[in-house]
Amino acid sequence: MDYYLSFLDVKGYYIFHDLRLHTGNKYFQMDILILSANYLLILEIKNIIGTVQFENYFNQFIRTVNGLEEGFYNPIFQTDKQKYMLKQWLNVQKFNTPPIESLICFTNPQTIIRADSRVKGTDSVIHSQNLLKIAEMDQKHRTSIFTKKDLLKIARCLIKSNKQDSSNVLARFNIAPDEIIKGVHCPRCYKIPIDRKRGNWYCSNCKIHSKDAYIDSLKDHLLLFGPQFTHLQFKEFLKINSNSIASKLISSLNLSYSGTSYKRTYILNNDDFLPK
Repeated sequence: MDYYLSFLDVKGYYIFHDLRLHTGNKYFQMDILILSANYLLILEIKNIIGTVQFENYFNQFIRTVNGLEEGFYNPIFQTDKQKYMLKQWLNVQKFNTPPIESLICFTNPQTIIRADSRVKGTDSVIHSQNLLKIAEMDQKHRTSIFTKKDLLKIARCLIKSNKQDSSNVLARFNIAPDEIIKGVHCPRCYKIPIDRKRGNWYCSNCKIHSKDAYIDSLKDHLLLFGPQFTHLQFKEFLKINSNSIASKLISSLNLSYSGTSYKRTYILNNDDFLPK
């Protein structure tokens, strides 16, 4: 998808990947959102092998591989829901509501797409190599809804509002928490774990020393387990044996926390990683 998106004029579009937004009472997620002055475009990405069939009577989406049929959530309904939720989000943020289009992009060129002639919405189903269909939308929507200043404001609001659901990452990929390799990884060769010697993290593989190699490992913790941790969890995740060293590193981050010193829970935010 990145290859085909690279053909777009970078001055004319803002492209966002994997957005998860909140409308006030519900979350919704979009694989790719393209923001332009005239319209918004949602891209729903499907990497599915075999033959897929959009069926009208029961509004089904069926994949067949090696003679085995399997039902999936209909992506046409999925993009309809995304458009509805995106309109709600724009209203909550008090932005004008432009035309909102959607495309369902199958990235595997060998995927065979079939549809009942009565199925509505299949004109929005394409292989990713046909993404230049965006040019047709540019011709369809020729009236500007947003100024450059508006676009920048919306872009910043989308980034600020993006709420990734870190708590479900392990479940999503069926990984047990005890399968995660603990320790600080090397910022150059990614060997894990590396050792702490004389106030530095040292990698025996590529021979580098680093004072703040643990920062990237804390980012991993945020993505895998969420923003909260205790002193003991900090020690165990980074494989630090010394209570005093763990306390010193936590203190250097100036993190917000709750609870007493004995049962204190620290809270990581994206802006908290660099030592103060």
